[in-house]
Amino acid sequence: MSNTPKSRQGRQRVQEKRSLLPFYLLLGLASIVGLTFVLFQALQTPVAPPSASIPVRPLINAAVGQTSEGYWYKGDPNAPVKIIEFADFECPGCRQLELDLATANFDAEYIETGKVQWIYRELPLRSIHKSAQYTAELSRCAGDQNVYWPVHMALYDSQIQWTNLDNPNPLILDAAVQAGANLDALEDCMDAETHKAAINASYDSAKSLGLDQTPTVFINDDRITFVGNYYFDIKTAIDAKLGVTP
Repeated sequence: MSNTPKSRQGRQRVQEKRSLLPFYLLLGLASIVGLTFVLFQALQTPVAPPSASIPVRPLINAAVGQTSEGYWYKGDPNAPVKIIEFADFECPGCRQLELDLATANFDAEYIETGKVQWIYRELPLRSIHKSAQYTAELSRCAGDQNVYWPVHMALYDSQIQWTNLDNPNPLILDAAVQAGANLDALEDCMDAETHKAAINASYDSAKSLGLDQTPTVFINDDRITFVGNYYFDIKTAIDAKLGVTP
């Protein structure tokens, strides 16, 4: 076969393609590595938690204190409606309950008007929430400084910041201090395990009632079944107890 210009041009194109082949292979390999890295990062990066912040409630003007069993309450002890909440400071549902109530200004509607006394009973789900016991004891330590309810709200408001961290305690303590607690007094109280037995007793009491989930809410001894927004479900039950027509 003669070595015509046409055949020479064909060989040149083939040679050019062969010379560019390593380049295309490297480019493809780089693309695969890049896509793999992006996918790996996407899988490793946690989904951002809900960012909704619990509205700051006004200072409670109604009565606050502890029951004869040591549980913290807010509202007139002689109120016609008594609500008992079994909860865990690391429980997302408990935080949502606080968010729903705060958004609807529940305290102004029912606590400050003398209609409801709200009693908080600790049920730390220690098997699934590693900070449940710690935060429960911490809230009682804050109560020793007369800032139980501000710290109570601060723990829920900051929950999405410290939950699931390897070392959540510094953020938990900071939230309590920001709410008005004294750090040294808190640390002394926690180091002494001042309220450990009380929280254990609260846990045991809840379990003896057959409770194993939070939040669990009783209104005048009737357990509430939640079907939607916590506020509306609780409001419906309260108004029924008060004889209020919807």
